[in-house]
Amino acid sequence: MKKFFFSLMVMMAMLVSMSLSARSSSDDESNDNGGGVTNTNTLVGTWSRDYYTGDGAKSKEVYTFSNNGSGTYRNAYQSATFSYVAANGYIAAKIRYSDSSTIIEDVWSYSIAEKTLYLNGNQYVKQ
Repeated sequence: MKKFFFSLMVMMAMLVSMSLSARSSSDDESNDNGGGVTNTNTLVGTWSRDYYTGDGAKSKEVYTFSNNGSGTYRNAYQSATFSYVAANGYIAAKIRYSDSSTIIEDVWSYSIAEKTLYLNGNQYVKQ
């Protein structure tokens, strides 16, 4: 399973690097360059959502994506740092939670519409 996620991360990194090198400056202003690769500059920033925990308490979840491929995550119970590559509506991430030295590899689906990020079916608002 680790080999699969590593291979996926490598393929996505190659895809992003190839698509970014072939883009013109006019492509930078749109979310999609016609080839399905989302401009990751639209992903960069802080995104949050309010949600209710299993015991009914209201909580907040916050993702911050930096333009250098790193990010942070936090909610009321935990925080994490991660590195990521985004392409074709997916984010391949390597996550390290603050209470663990283990790195977890995961793939998230995403799309962006104006100031709304849809990440794995959840809706986040840009801060």
